[in-house]
Amino acid sequence: MKAKDYREQVAARLRATTFAAPTTPEPPVVAWRAALTSLSSPSSSADTRKEALQLLQSGTFLVREFDPVRAEYVDALRRSASDPSEDVRRYALGILMSQKDDFARSRLVEGLQGTAAALLPPAAALSLLARDDHASIGAVANQILKSNTDPAVRMQAVRVLARDPSSVQGLEEILHNKEEFREVRRAGAVALKNLDPNRFVRSATTILNDENEFPDIKSTVGGALELDGIVPNATRPGP
Repeated sequence: MKAKDYREQVAARLRATTFAAPTTPEPPVVAWRAALTSLSSPSSSADTRKEALQLLQSGTFLVREFDPVRAEYVDALRRSASDPSEDVRRYALGILMSQKDDFARSRLVEGLQGTAAALLPPAAALSLLARDDHASIGAVANQILKSNTDPAVRMQAVRVLARDPSSVQGLEEILHNKEEFREVRRAGAVALKNLDPNRFVRSATTILNDENEFPDIKSTVGGALELDGIVPNATRPGP
């Protein structure tokens, strides 16, 4: 379905729940205000609330037309970050984090640190925070790595560190740690390559020369080298 057709379908559904069908074409702002009304209505279902957010988000591409409701939309997104439905919370927080919203960042960090109710499970929260390069995010990810043993959570924490230049040494240690979950080590390889390609090449060479290394780890680092046009040399010791 085309995006235009989808937006029109959602707008029609929202109109049907809030006011009678119009007899003449109405400006988009009417549908957007109807969506805002649906978001604040106690009788709206989770599906309706998410559809309302989707309609409003599609409206942001019409920059000039959307300006009259833009501030109300941001407020609605922040309220939706505490919605009873995790699906709605995740959608709203994803939009806010794409805008580098301080409110969303703070709420996600507070949830991970346990200083406020968590809005999302740890892995999901870290996945959203990985979009941000705010200085405080790296410290949170490192705290998670020290305290959480869930491989999915650890993998997301490592992905967050891919944007933190101060984490190069820690990522290198994760990559070489054979007791670490292998999916976490593979994420560490990607993060290290992103932050410091030269150190990644040295680490990859060492791994390729290690007869006791896991084959999938060797494949990961070797493939990454080949993508950059570097021919892995398994006979040359790592410097």
